[in-house]
Amino acid sequence: MSGRLAGRVALVTGAASGNGRAIALRLAREGAAVLCADLQVAPLAGGYDEGPPTHELILREGGRAAFRLCDVTDGDQVQAAVEAAVELGGGLDIAVANAGASPRSHDLVDEPWDQYELVVRVNQHGVWWTCRESVRRMVELGRGGRVIAIASAAGLVGTPTGVDYNTSKGAVVQLVRTLAGQVGRHGITVNAVCPGYVRTAMTRLIWDDADRLERVRATTPLPRLGEPEDVAGACFWLASDDAAWVTGVALPVDGGLTATR
Repeated sequence: MSGRLAGRVALVTGAASGNGRAIALRLAREGAAVLCADLQVAPLAGGYDEGPPTHELILREGGRAAFRLCDVTDGDQVQAAVEAAVELGGGLDIAVANAGASPRSHDLVDEPWDQYELVVRVNQHGVWWTCRESVRRMVELGRGGRVIAIASAAGLVGTPTGVDYNTSKGAVVQLVRTLAGQVGRHGITVNAVCPGYVRTAMTRLIWDDADRLERVRATTPLPRLGEPEDVAGACFWLASDDAAWVTGVALPVDGGLTATR
């Protein structure tokens, strides 16, 4: 494929479904070779993704891609996924730490410890592992890079949802800001994309509840809620040369949700 990312190599975690699938497809359509990492190869059941696994769809469209089984809470598996990306395209230019968990929300007094622990392990520790292993390899390769972490609007403003989820996403925002200051001298940018309400398998309960959906829609100034392609577009921009001097930013992609909080 030709495109603005031709010749670059990307790693996308959580690439099987939702935002991760859309990000991987967009980067590939812009010319990047994409290593798709996830706990499973097929899209999540009950979601909105149709068709073959993400890497197979990229290959059918004439792009370069491969799949690697990866649990982002396991540092060895993340490191192996980074190496698989390097093997796929001869380097690592873009790393998107997208894999996340968003279980049913509870008030803190009712929030189960095992759920809190799982969410923090995936959303916070998983991003930490992905960022650390990707940056280590980018520094070794010596050609700079772009690191993009998927946080959330819930990491920027208070929302009446789960403390586990909001806390983990706030940590991602601070990780990005700190890491940007550490690796800028290596030509590596580090940014976060903070989606609002996006139509994925993780938010299916909202879309299936007409009353709840209307309440959510009322919080968003723009007249529609998000699609995974909105998140993918922001990630592409941050990976492109247009964002070469943008780092340490937590970019809301939320239809104006955080602007009105």
